[in-house]
Amino acid sequence: MRSGRAGALAAVCAAAAAVLAVLVSTGASARVDVPLSRAAVSAALAHPAPTRAAQVVEAVTQPGWLYLLGALATAWCARAGRRRDALTALVTGALAAVLSPALKLLLGRERPALEAGLTSAGGGSFPSGHAMSSATVVLLAVVLLLRPGALRRLVGVLGALLLVVVAVDRVWLGAHWPTDVLGGWLLAAALVGAAAWWRQLSEHHGDEAAAPLRAVDGGDVDR
Repeated sequence: MRSGRAGALAAVCAAAAAVLAVLVSTGASARVDVPLSRAAVSAALAHPAPTRAAQVVEAVTQPGWLYLLGALATAWCARAGRRRDALTALVTGALAAVLSPALKLLLGRERPALEAGLTSAGGGSFPSGHAMSSATVVLLAVVLLLRPGALRRLVGVLGALLLVVVAVDRVWLGAHWPTDVLGGWLLAAALVGAAAWWRQLSEHHGDEAAAPLRAVDGGDVDR
């Protein structure tokens, strides 16, 4: 992803997340959220087997576990000698981990169906921490931590599947409104897009700074 595109993506996603937050805080999103959430929770109550599976998904995709997985991938990247990529990913993950609970506290949105007893979630609802953490980790892996190749393609496919499963899980259990999930995705894309933009910009400036030194070294060799 080129730096210009990464920066534009980050700006667009951040703006979309801000608009969505306004719609959520004013109640304008209820027209979409309420019927979808009611239908999902009714289906969850009527079908206990997939609901139990969703509760397992909820447990294993807790943000703490996902950020730990991301930290391990970051450590692997640093060990491979790509410390700048690793540091960028580490800072981005830390920002995501702080931003999600901060926004939940700031907006104070209530969760849709805690009274149904299907989820162990608590606290504010927007954005979804599960959705934001999973999207952040997957996007960081694909955009920053992994080199082009079969492994990155595999992680991209499995990561996309994970995001869909987590999204359905959060709404199915009544833990989040659909717009909470969308907000988590948008914020993750904004953060990772900004990280990719900064990483490529810093690399470009680093190359420009090193160019005179390379020219001098080359001149010394020619002499």
